[in-house]
Amino acid sequence: MIILDGKKARDSLKANLMDKIANCIDRPKLVIIQCGDKEESNKYIQQKKKFGAEIGVEVEHIHFLRSVSEKEVIDSIKKANSDDKIHGIIVQLPLPPNLDKDEIIESIHPEKDADGLTSANIKLMWQGNEEAMIPATAQGVAFLLDFYGFSPEGKNVVIIGRSELVGKPIAAVLLSRNATVTICHSKTQDLVGTCRKADILISAAGVPGLVDESYSHANQVIVDVGINIARGKKLEEEIFGKHLVGDVNWESVRNVAKAVSPVPGGVGPLTVAFLFGNVLKMCEAAARRSSLRA
Repeated sequence: MIILDGKKARDSLKANLMDKIANCIDRPKLVIIQCGDKEESNKYIQQKKKFGAEIGVEVEHIHFLRSVSEKEVIDSIKKANSDDKIHGIIVQLPLPPNLDKDEIIESIHPEKDADGLTSANIKLMWQGNEEAMIPATAQGVAFLLDFYGFSPEGKNVVIIGRSELVGKPIAAVLLSRNATVTICHSKTQDLVGTCRKADILISAAGVPGLVDESYSHANQVIVDVGINIARGKKLEEEIFGKHLVGDVNWESVRNVAKAVSPVPGGVGPLTVAFLFGNVLKMCEAAARRSSLRA
């Protein structure tokens, strides 16, 4: 079985990002807006700040208390929208329940929407427009497949999960790569049978151990996008000190599937890298707009 090592794939991407950033007219800058103090959010932000520093991207972290008002958050986004030195903005999810996620996300200017979650960018993504900011996890999945030589073109791809941030963007990206895509969810009939027919199976359900050998076959490639915190020993991984497991029952599928991505160390490292790839893309676009105005 081939292990789809996301860290190895990320390192190849990282070198390319560093070269491009070194040649930028302006230093790319990302603003991360956090509301509350969830431990997982804190750890993910630490990863982003660390990776940004390593590749030469400036990262500003705006941290609000859980009790922050929606107006305060939107005002901070509007301020970042109008700052020419800021190229990308993300809002760390999830937000506290008192805040309207959609209103806050929509206040980000599409040209600075590093997560690709505004309605304008979602529309461009489904249109296949090259100017779309595509969510980083979807880009990471496609890159991981390419890195190991598993082109999705002409393949039957099954995705378990239909979230706006992960499942649907992955479907859009792979459709643009000429895959035949099926999205499964909690109401899908014969989930196991549908998955067993897939050339490429992508699970983003958030259900630990969901995918076992009954879902797979000898020529299948499995990409595990699930990140679930489970009880167990401390591991050195994406959320330090937590025991992370994916949607895939590793021991069950390892002797059946052709290739599997691990959790941790699969899609996760690439998600961070492609977030900064989006920031670089927005920095380059801002430079082009500036030159046209000159």
